[in-house]
Amino acid sequence: MKSIIMKGKSVDEAVEAALAVLGVDKNKVNVNVITEGKPAVMGIIGGEEAEVEVVEQGSAAEEANQSLQNILDKMGLLAIAEVAGEVEGEVKLAVKGEDMGRIIGKDGAMLKSLEIVVGAIIRRSTGVMTRVHIDAGGYMDKREKALQRLAAEVAEEVERTGVEKAMPYMEPADRRIIHLFLQDNPKIKSYSAGEGKERRLVIAPK
Repeated sequence: MKSIIMKGKSVDEAVEAALAVLGVDKNKVNVNVITEGKPAVMGIIGGEEAEVEVVEQGSAAEEANQSLQNILDKMGLLAIAEVAGEVEGEVKLAVKGEDMGRIIGKDGAMLKSLEIVVGAIIRRSTGVMTRVHIDAGGYMDKREKALQRLAAEVAEEVERTGVEKAMPYMEPADRRIIHLFLQDNPKIKSYSAGEGKERRLVIAPK
């Protein structure tokens, strides 16, 4: 993403000058006003130019990656964020480096918080609802595989006994992993029941 800081007699003039240098339309940039400036007295004495930073918008993945990197840097964490994948409406980011334990948090709580924050930043920046997935040191990939193994074991038990089984409380993202894993099973169905902390994923015979 390209950016430029420009001054002018007014904010609009500074922005127009920046757009001319970048060669892009106004709807493809983000504008940060550094100072709105002050007019000179009698048009001669004093006064202060307006100053703006104009940042060219990248793709949702680029925006998300840069936002995550900024957060990691401000937290003083020795880590690098990179784009791991992008499809329409969904971005996957990966974090590598030191401080993986702090970035992951207990049971992945910090990663989930980062996903929420970065997702909100992207929605505000692009106006598009984008699901953000963040992994660190392969933690989420390992967790997804562990949840899938658990789902397979419970599904096998339910199929054998013919009795549905409620899983322990899980975060919505974890329930979604199991729903997706079981959706093509011809003999098993999964659904969520209950509200709040009492909400449970249930695996049952079809």
